[in-house]
Amino acid sequence: MRTGLIVGVIWVFLWPRLVHGGFVLQNVICESLDASYAEFKRCEMKVVRRGVASFYMLVKLHKLPINSVDVNVSLFKRSNGYRPFLFNQTVDYCYYMRNPQAHPLIYMLHKVLFKKTNMNHSCPFDHDLRVDDFTYDQNDLLDLPLPSGDYMLKILYASYKTWRISTKVYMKKN
Repeated sequence: MRTGLIVGVIWVFLWPRLVHGGFVLQNVICESLDASYAEFKRCEMKVVRRGVASFYMLVKLHKLPINSVDVNVSLFKRSNGYRPFLFNQTVDYCYYMRNPQAHPLIYMLHKVLFKKTNMNHSCPFDHDLRVDDFTYDQNDLLDLPLPSGDYMLKILYASYKTWRISTKVYMKKN
């Protein structure tokens, strides 16, 4: 009984550190898996000030319109290399945009980007994909209980059931 009380007290003091530590964007790597279908014109992380970076991305799509999009989102934590951690989920993006609350974890991540991207609508996509001046706000993902460490968010995009684009965002949680 006493051990449970000690663990409970430790957990009460540890929980705020798990939840309220902020993410710092460190690097981004974008890769076109099919250059005849899509190519990156811009993919960079710019340092705005100490501990704050802005993300810019422009993907030129060569075969428009696109009526079928699948997205795979997976989180990796660094521990002797990057290892899968917490989630790896694939969604039909066209369906997801009509009913985003059906996938709450993806929605939590996506609503952070909503204001800075032109990918916030359902299919068809008849334009290039863009993320402009995305700066992570320290309060965006407070509901995601992750321990401190280095993470990689890997996002794969497929159209017509073929993987076309890969984006890896590296970040650190304090």
